[in-house]
Formats: sequence, C-alpha cells, structure tokens
Amino acid sequence: MAITKYKVIKKNLEAVINYAMNGEKTENGILVSAINCLPQTAYSQMMLTKKAFHKEDGRLGYHIIQSFNGNEISPDKCNKIGMELAEELWGDKYQVIVCTHTNKQNIHNHIVLNSVSFVDGSKYHNSNVEIALLRETNDDICRKHGLSIIKSTKATIVSDISKSRIANYNRNSGKMELIKADIDEAIKEATKYQEFIDILAFKGYYIKKSNGSISVSTPYYNRNIRLARVFGEDYTFENIKTRIYHSELYDYMKANKLQPKVYKVRIYDGIKIDQEKLKTSSFYRLYVHYLYLLGKLPPKIHYEERTKEYYQEIDKFNKLADEMSLICTYNLNSKEDTQNLRIKYIEEVAPLKAEREKIRYIYKKTTNEADRSFLEYKLNNLTKDIDKINSKIQTCKRIIATTEKGKKEAVLIKNRVAENQLNNELEDSKNKDKDIKRNR
Repeated sequence: MAITKYKVIKKNLEAVINYAMNGEKTENGILVSAINCLPQTAYSQMMLTKKAFHKEDGRLGYHIIQSFNGNEISPDKCNKIGMELAEELWGDKYQVIVCTHTNKQNIHNHIVLNSVSFVDGSKYHNSNVEIALLRETNDDICRKHGLSIIKSTKATIVSDISKSRIANYNRNSGKMELIKADIDEAIKEATKYQEFIDILAFKGYYIKKSNGSISVSTPYYNRNIRLARVFGEDYTFENIKTRIYHSELYDYMKANKLQPKVYKVRIYDGIKIDQEKLKTSSFYRLYVHYLYLLGKLPPKIHYEERTKEYYQEIDKFNKLADEMSLICTYNLNSKEDTQNLRIKYIEEVAPLKAEREKIRYIYKKTTNEADRSFLEYKLNNLTKDIDKINSKIQTCKRIIATTEKGKKEAVLIKNRVAENQLNNELEDSKNKDKDIKRNR
C-alpha cells in the first residue's frame, strides 16, 4: 500500500533536494530519477526556470512523500512507480526529481516538484482538488501494479471526500465543459485517430497515451487531465477509437448496453491499382479497363479482427524503430549524448510554440477571411513542425529511461548476487562450525 504526504517548500529548496538525493539513502544515487531535468543539476535548472519567468519568490516547490510497505515492493519498482505518478501529474510542464530511500523499514519516495513550469512559467498551486487528484492517481497506479490500498474507516472517508471534490470540480468547472466540448468536436470531425490528435493539437492540446489511458495537457490547466477519470468511460482510449471509426455502432452498443467488440480492418484481395500510373499512363488505364471487363476488378473485400494487443505491439515496434533511427543518425553513445540532444530539441521547439501563440492571438482578432485562411495555413504547418520535434523529444526520453533502467538493474543484480554470495559463505561457515562441534 502507498501513503502520500504533501509539504510546501517555502525556503531552502536546495536543502530539500540534497536531502532527497542523499547517496547513503538512495544506494549511491542509483535510485534517483528526474523528469525534465538532470539529477546532478536539478536545483540549478529549477532556479534558472524561476529566474527566466521572474518567479523566484513565494512557494519554491513541493515535497511529496510516497511511502510503501517494505515487504510489498522492491526499491527499483518503488522508484518506477514514483516516476509514473510524477509523469502522470506533472510530466509535461514541470521539473521533478524522484528519489527512493531504502534506509528505513518502509521503502519510500521523496518527490520534489518545482513550483514554476519550464514551459510557460505558470505556477503550481496545491489546492484541495490537486491534493485529491494526487491521492486518487496514486491509488490507481497502485491497483494497476497489484499493490494493496489502505482499507480503514478513515481511509474510506478521505477517499470519498477526494472523489467528491474531483467530481464537484469537474461538474461545476466551466473550463472542464470547454475541454469536453473540444474533445467531442474532435471525435466527431476526425475520420481516424491521428486526425483526432491533429485537431486537438491545433486547439492547443497535447495528447499522451500510457498503459491504455489517455491524458491531455490543455491550455486551461497546469496539470494533465486523464480523460476517462474526468469524463467517464466514453473517453477511454478504446472507446474514443470506436467512436471515431464506428460511431453508429458505438451509439447502438451504448443504447443497448453491449460490450465493445474488437477492431476490424478492411482487407482488399486481388490486384492493387497504382493511382499515379492511372493518372499519367493511357496504356495503364486501358489495362485497368480490361481488368474490370474480365472480372478481376473491383477487388473483393473481407474484414479481419484486430485486438488491442495487436495495436500495442505495433506501437512498441514503431517506438523502437524511432529510437534506433535516432541513435544511428546522431551516433548516440551515452545517456549524456541523448540528454544533450533532447535539450537541443526543447530549445528548438520553444520559439516555434511562442510563434504559434502569437499567430493564434492574431487569428482570433482577424475578421478578413483571406487573412484567416493564410493564418490557419501557417498554424497547421507550425503545429506539424512542433509535433515532429515533440515526437523526437519523447523518443529521447524513452532512450534515457531505458538506459537508466538497464544501469539500475545491472547494479541491483550485482548487489544481490554479492549479497547472496555473502549469505552462502556465512551459511557454509556456520555449517563448518557445527561439524567441528559434533566431531569434538
């Protein structure tokens, strides 16, 4: 089970970071991870963000303690879950470090969050709703990993209050209504899932899919929003795709309370037509004409089922291909090389985002249709460029995470092997002492 505690850092952010990163408590820094910054320079990077946006006063950051039952989880998994929590809530806009301490009986994470966003300078505030979201997200992640949840009268009351606060906020917030309207409009207009993402990107949203759940960063909030948690089952990844590809079927299933089916892909059997040749070659058009006369065209169509796992495997393969392409193109030999490349991409995308915001502002004020069309064209091109760079940033993050995971696992395995060897030697020594006593 995981317990979370929330502390506001009003002074001496560096001291809190140094305490969290203490090598004696984090297996010499092996169990220290970071999001949107480097562990070694986390404090400097956080302060640079504050200076860049002239927000060096007030609340400097937040210190979240995530505690687990020591017998329930390994240190490596504890750190992974802490990273998952931080990535879910603050990964798109804030700098965070996650440090796993093993010096006590209960393994626990110290999560330090910068109060100022490195993206737009917005300041994070720990309202009752944000604290409720932290608790609910923490419980959801624990359930997903098969960890127990605290069950007591007090815990049930706290959970009910958290859910009530989130529900009331979602129900009464005008911003949430705007977000839901944007999502519904994008689903209605899109003919495929990528188009759905592009439409939302044009509106200023960034979509993030993780373990079957869709989260979005929006122009209205400083945190990510998990769609299914806020708006219900109609907004899960599977149901959004079904609403895009099979809207009538989804409406029928919902009306009759039927379970969603697996996806079906249309397969064309027979000869494929080269559309370019059809436009340019009169001989090829004659060839196609005779294919129709002979009954070889039009092609026969059949449908094949595709499961969620099928798409997940394709997604894994595509991500792996992107990682290999980036490593080979830039000859990345170390984690530092990858981090430098990621910082370069972040620096490249920042002015593009600023330019897009300016054009959006002009677009809203412009009434001339010709000017609006030209501005829309520029916005579309900028969004495509930003999406390409963001994709490369995410690829860099995956490469870094894989590298860190490999190093941590290697060190942990080495330590465990050494520990087992020492235990075996001690056991052998005890057995020898027993044999000597018996012989006497």
